[in-house]
Amino acid sequence: MTDKPLAGIRVLDLGQGVAAPYCGLLLAQYGAEVVKVEPLSGDWMRGLGEARGDQTAYSITYNWGKRGIAVDMKDPRGLEIVHRIAARSDVVLENFRPGVVDRLGIGFEDVKALSPRILYVSVSGFGQSGPYVKRPGSDTVLQAFSGLVAINKDMDGRPHRVGTTMVDALTGLCAFQATSMALFGGVKEARLLDVSLLQSAALLLTPNIADFHLSGGPVPPLNAPTGSYRTSNGWIAVALVKEENFAQLAKLVGLPDLPQAPRFANFERRAQNLQELMAILQERFLTATTAEWAERCTDAGVLASPVNDCGDWLEDPQVQATSAYDMLEQPGVGVVPMPRLPGGLPFEGIAPGIGSDTRSVLVDHDYTAEEIGGLLDAGVVSEPGGAA
Repeated sequence: MTDKPLAGIRVLDLGQGVAAPYCGLLLAQYGAEVVKVEPLSGDWMRGLGEARGDQTAYSITYNWGKRGIAVDMKDPRGLEIVHRIAARSDVVLENFRPGVVDRLGIGFEDVKALSPRILYVSVSGFGQSGPYVKRPGSDTVLQAFSGLVAINKDMDGRPHRVGTTMVDALTGLCAFQATSMALFGGVKEARLLDVSLLQSAALLLTPNIADFHLSGGPVPPLNAPTGSYRTSNGWIAVALVKEENFAQLAKLVGLPDLPQAPRFANFERRAQNLQELMAILQERFLTATTAEWAERCTDAGVLASPVNDCGDWLEDPQVQATSAYDMLEQPGVGVVPMPRLPGGLPFEGIAPGIGSDTRSVLVDHDYTAEEIGGLLDAGVVSEPGGAA
């Protein structure tokens, strides 16, 4: 489509993993032409999860709609290829550890010399400055560093990480927002955007950080006894947002006098006695199935949902009725469910394999057939079916 808001924008995506590639994916889905440059062995994300050829669910998810070229950037001829692509780009994305791109010769100053109006987006764990600038970061590390793990505790008080690359994905969204707004405002001179997992996680936890500061320390769990309860055949999550919701819940489980107990009189007191209260409620929830409790909660006006797995979500009638995802064909893999973007925008294109567009990208950047053959023979670049 040519009517997408970023049509005509060219992006060089040097990112690996989740955060920077997710930003590149979003730019591509909103119309930009994104060229993903990766090592001859591929983005390390291609090794995360079950392999399907040179793809995994993660490499597909975060690279849909890009073109892919595999290059040995440590070879001067490979670096020249990257420079040539960068010179024609409007945006460069990278998420190497700070300092690495400068040593490789593709840092901000290097690219600025090639393209004086480049928007250079650097994604890192802890940012491009400060005492932790060289500290390696990852989703799990930043979940722990930010305080997210500390507030995600089970009934025994043990802290847990969220079981998906949550901070990485959020950082990709933040990088996309910052990049889009910079492009919207117009890039009149070369500009470096410093996007970090540290800052993105803080945005997610802004009210928690403020609450901790204003309270002078850790605060009680929010809206107790909100949480997950085992049923006779699964789990159900129950949420309370107002004081009167607890009376509704107590009545629902057959304990209408529970709110009269002083230790359960309000959110604050219930948080102080949370383990005892959840144990009382847990005993009641074991008496019926998840589906039965979900129906009872809906009838009683109590906010609740079965604890679904991803398969439950795919098959849910509400999800299907709202066309929340599309089944898209990925070459060499098969049909893949892809949730739509906000506003219902469906994904377009495919996820590139390692070097799947190497030849066409080089042609677009004025390499002759003879030059391309020489680069392939020398192992500077690769394409499917060729030697790496």
